[in-house]
Amino acid sequence: MREEKNDWQMARFGLIGKNIDYSFSRTYFKEKFEGEGRNDTYENFDLPTADALAELLLSTPDVKGYNVTIPYKEAIIPLLDQLDEDALQIGAVNTIKRNEKGQLIGCNTDHIGFGKALQQYLPLKSPTALILGSGGA
Repeated sequence: MREEKNDWQMARFGLIGKNIDYSFSRTYFKEKFEGEGRNDTYENFDLPTADALAELLLSTPDVKGYNVTIPYKEAIIPLLDQLDEDALQIGAVNTIKRNEKGQLIGCNTDHIGFGKALQQYLPLKSPTALILGSGGA
């Protein structure tokens, strides 16, 4: 049986973006954490401009991880201590984890979800494809 965390062991997580009230992430993670018996929290960090990114990262050293959405997936990169190989190649970050030393590590997992969404259509019967999107790297 899993032992429940005490309040002092609570971890904070959040979503960084602009005009993100529409996001289902806060509800999703609240339900996920409750279902797992965790006291962790997830909150929205709705920032009006990219100029607020550095202050947010400095003022929330207790946040263990962030998801990053539009329009800050590229703007956040210079503020991070390290990028994983995927984020480096893609040129955008959608996930940040804070390690034991407090360093911020940027990752990109968007390509994994995109690949899984296409998997049912592979191998392609035609050598061409049209992919439409609304931005991103």
